Amino acid sequence: MWEDELFDEIQVGDKVWYETPQGQTFTAKAVMQGPHGWVCNRGQGQPVVVNEGANYLGHKKAKNRQPDYLGKWLNA
Repeated sequence: MWEDELFDEIQVGDKVWYETPQGQTFTAKAVMQGPHGWVCNRGQGQPVVVNEGANYLGHKKAKNRQPDYLGKWLNA
């Protein structure tokens, strides 16, 4: 399960848990920060947007994580 529940601490490469509108829990890998939240890869190139107020549950830090400076600059 996830270790951290602070949305602001997500970085590229982290494993993110999110909830669908039907109440199912899934994981995805954080790719970049967008205007509506984090764009994550569900697998096989399927994107999903995870945002703090709607579907974010928590995340687990990756070994090779790195901050998304470009995403933060573009959406500031």
